[in-house]
Amino acid sequence: MNNFYVLIHLTKYLKNKCVGGSFQFSYSPHKDIWECYIDSHSSIYRIIFSTNSSETALFLDKDRPSKKSNVTTFFNSFNNKVISNFKLAENDRFITIEFESGEQLLFQVFGNRPNVYHVADGIIKEAFKSNSELEGSKAPKPRAAKTGFDKPDGTSSPKKIITSLDPKFPRHLIEPVTEHYKLHEKSVEEIQSIVNSLTDAMKENPEFRVLEDGNLCLVPSSLLPIENRKTFDNVNDAIRFTYYETSRERRLSSKIQSLKPSIEKAIQKNESTISQLSKADKGLERAEQYEQYGHILMAHAHQTVNPDQEQITLPNFYDGSETVSIPIKPTISIADNAERYYDKSAKAKRNVVESKRRLKEIQKENRELKALFESLNSIEKIYEFDEWYKENQPDLKKLGILAKTKQAESLPYRQVKVDNYEIWIGKSAKSNDRVTSDAHKEDVWLHARGVSGSHVVIRMNNNKEMPPKSVIRKAAAIAAWNSKARGSKLVPVIATKRKYITKPKGAAPGAVRVQREDVEMVEPKKSIS
Repeated sequence: MNNFYVLIHLTKYLKNKCVGGSFQFSYSPHKDIWECYIDSHSSIYRIIFSTNSSETALFLDKDRPSKKSNVTTFFNSFNNKVISNFKLAENDRFITIEFESGEQLLFQVFGNRPNVYHVADGIIKEAFKSNSELEGSKAPKPRAAKTGFDKPDGTSSPKKIITSLDPKFPRHLIEPVTEHYKLHEKSVEEIQSIVNSLTDAMKENPEFRVLEDGNLCLVPSSLLPIENRKTFDNVNDAIRFTYYETSRERRLSSKIQSLKPSIEKAIQKNESTISQLSKADKGLERAEQYEQYGHILMAHAHQTVNPDQEQITLPNFYDGSETVSIPIKPTISIADNAERYYDKSAKAKRNVVESKRRLKEIQKENRELKALFESLNSIEKIYEFDEWYKENQPDLKKLGILAKTKQAESLPYRQVKVDNYEIWIGKSAKSNDRVTSDAHKEDVWLHARGVSGSHVVIRMNNNKEMPPKSVIRKAAAIAAWNSKARGSKLVPVIATKRKYITKPKGAAPGAVRVQREDVEMVEPKKSIS
């Protein structure tokens, strides 16, 4: 939604609709959302800017009544001032609203901290987010154009070649472009020609389409035949659809994922128990054998036992002429050994009865879990999930899905919850070892890159997928805070599956080797609300 080529066309759209109009007022109706109302050409428009780093989006929406109470307004000095221009930085994702007064509203439409700034003479006079920190500081500047770069050689990957040729090329299109054009088989010159044709098309002859994966694409279908979810006449409508529809889907997916692994795990555990309890009838065979041993021993209760005799061979009157060897305790009499077997027989019978009772209970519980799982999978809308959760919350608690976790103090590491994902945080070098060793291979392991700090793990309940990006970034922010880089504004944090972490033989506590990694740049945060 905030790719540079998308912003080229968005800037033109906003300029066409809003230049000459007056800025009415702006406020924040929800966390991370900034809205302003523009009176332009006898129409009222609403500019919406989502500053959530995982769902950054800027677009024009239809007018609707604003909230009247419990809201904070921003940039009041612009109220009723006339907009003279919308401008996109030449080489970066900064959009500027210029006013006839000479002042500016600067939109930083990328990164970990998207924001809106009131800028005058290159100084921030007010910021939508973190105003107390930023007021009076220099406004961020767009990146300068590259004057040259080292041309990639034929050994570089297509991704590296594309990003070297055009750093602004949409990252989510690199893989489908590589596959469609078989770039692994192309020379650097051939790849450059393909990239040039695609970027020219995005600039001059775009198609505004939302792909099936929810991403926005400007490359025409004739050049990149990927299945569309929907196409639009203009970029603004495409962004608006993507933000409202796909962001809603991502939020829904996050909510479902917060429960689905726990239900799956409970079903698997129950099915394993059911398999064991289904063998309960074998206990009756043992009970019958123990009772026979007791009768045979009692029939020979007059015999004595040698001090080192651990079994006795006696005629088996249950099997004609055969004999049977019966394990005994040499420290007690034959009669007492018989009583011991009677007790074991009675206990085995009681266990069978209890196992059958438990089997019925667990089978019933598993049917309930499977019904919950099936109904959870059928949910398609967020409001449906909210209704489902409210209706099924008592059952989720009864079945242990929403059971309280054990107190973190009982473990050598801290435990917190992030969007219903359990997070482990190491307290020391030895604690870090325990965090990593206790983690499952499919858990996500995080650590501030290049500095000492806590090992952090996102529990995945044996789910082979990665958690939502928002969860990874929140956990990474915690890892950054619990590291020597806590004082930095942005910290690189490694995020990888636990299965890619090894501990070298003889390594010091907390030392590990990372075999595969992705890096997130995040702002350190002590806790995540």
